[in-house]
Amino acid sequence: MTTTLVEGFEPDSVTLTRMLKREGRRVTLAGLGPASQAALALRHEWIDVKGSASLDSDPGRHDEAFMDVWTPETAPRVRLLREQGCVLRCLGDLVLERSTVPTIGVTGTAGKTTAAAFLTYLLRTAGVRVHASTTARASNLWPTAELLPPPTDGFIVMELTSSHLCYTTRSPNIAVITCFWPDHLELHGSFEKYREAKSAIVRRQSPSDVVVVNEDDAGAAAIADLSPGRRYGFSGRGEVPLGAFVHGKQVVLRDEDGDKTFRLPQTLDGPRVQALLAAAAATLAAGAMPEQLQPPQSPPFRARRIGRMGETELIDDSMAATPAKTASTLDDRADDSVVLVAGGELEQAGLEVHASPEEELLLELACAEARRAARLVVLFGPAAVRLAPFFDKEKTIRAASLEAAIRLASERAAGAEVLVVSPMFPLPLADRERIAPALAAIADRE
Repeated sequence: MTTTLVEGFEPDSVTLTRMLKREGRRVTLAGLGPASQAALALRHEWIDVKGSASLDSDPGRHDEAFMDVWTPETAPRVRLLREQGCVLRCLGDLVLERSTVPTIGVTGTAGKTTAAAFLTYLLRTAGVRVHASTTARASNLWPTAELLPPPTDGFIVMELTSSHLCYTTRSPNIAVITCFWPDHLELHGSFEKYREAKSAIVRRQSPSDVVVVNEDDAGAAAIADLSPGRRYGFSGRGEVPLGAFVHGKQVVLRDEDGDKTFRLPQTLDGPRVQALLAAAAATLAAGAMPEQLQPPQSPPFRARRIGRMGETELIDDSMAATPAKTASTLDDRADDSVVLVAGGELEQAGLEVHASPEEELLLELACAEARRAARLVVLFGPAAVRLAPFFDKEKTIRAASLEAAIRLASERAAGAEVLVVSPMFPLPLADRERIAPALAAIADRE
C-alpha cells in the first residue's frame, strides 16, 4: 500500500487527503500548526491527522508527499524527505498526472496571473471550454481542489509558481513562460535552484507538446530551449515564426494558416500588453483563434485602476511584492509624474526577502526607476528602513501604517498623473485587501 503524507490543513489539503484515502492509500495529514476542525474530522475516516507536528525534525517515512506550496524548498523536512527517496509532489502535479484533457500551465517571474486570466478569457471567447480554479488566494489561478478529480472535457489552465514546480513530476501539454529573472531565491536556496524549479514546466514535455515563450526575455527563452515540443513565441519588439507580436499599432497572430491582425488595445500598459501577447500565443497553440482581442479587466491587486482623484489616476498594484514588478509598472510613466506608496514586510515564510546579491541588484535598479518616475515616495512597514536610503530625503515620507501612507500620498498628489500602491516587498493578504477600498474612498465619484 502506498504511504502518503499530505502537508497542511487548508481546505485543499483536506479534500486531497480524503480523495487519496478513498483510493486505498495510507494517508497522514500533518502540519506545523494546529489542525483545523475539518482536518480533525478526518480521523473518523481512519486517517492519521497530526497537528503541531515536528515535521522538520521527523517527517516520518512515506512513499510520496504532497507539500504545501508555501513550504520553502530549503525547509529541513524537504531535505529529509528527499534523502529518504520520498517523491515530493503538490496538488497541481496530481492534476497534471491524471488529466485526460490538454493542460496549459503558465509560469514566469511576473505576469503569470494576468496572462492566465487573459488566456482563460480568450479561449472562452473562441468557444473553448476552460477549467480554471477560482478559489486560490489573491485571485491567483493556482490549481486547487476545484480541479479534483480532473475534468474530462475542454482544457485545464493553471498558474504554476516556482513553489509548485519544484514539487512536480509532470509538465503541462502547453507550457507558457512569461519572463524570468532572480526572485524568491530564499525559497529555493540559490538562483540556480530557482531556475531549476521554473524549468520543470518544460522538463518532462514530449515532442507532441508545446512551449509558448516571451522571445524578448533571454532567461525565459533559455528555459524554453529545454522543451522538445513545438515553439510558439510572443514579442513586443519583432516578428515571431508562430505566435503573437506587435507591429505598429496592431497585434499580429500568426499560425500555419497565416496572419490575422487586431488593433492593439490602447488602455494596456507594457506588462499588460505582454500578458495579452502571451495569452494570444497560447490560444493559438491550443488550436483556437479569438474573434477579438479585447482582454478583460486585470485581476485584482495587479496594476488595477480603482478610480481618479481629480486628474490623478489611482492604481492598486499591491501584488508587486518584488522590486522588478514595481519597476515594470513605472516603466511607461513620465519623469516626476508618480506618487508611489511602497513598503511591506522584510520576511516571508520566516525568510529574509530580496537578500541575495542578484535580488539586491534588482532592488537597486528598481529604486533608480522609482526615483526617475516619482515626484514623491511614501514608505510604510518594516521595509521602509531598507528602502529609504535609495530615495531623496526631500521627496520621501515615512508613514506609520499602510492606511496613513495612502492618506499622506493623497494629500500630496495634486499634479501627479498617478498615485500607485506598488510595495516592492511582501504584504499579508489582509493588507492587500484594504488597499482598493482605501483608494476608492479618496476617489471622485464617477
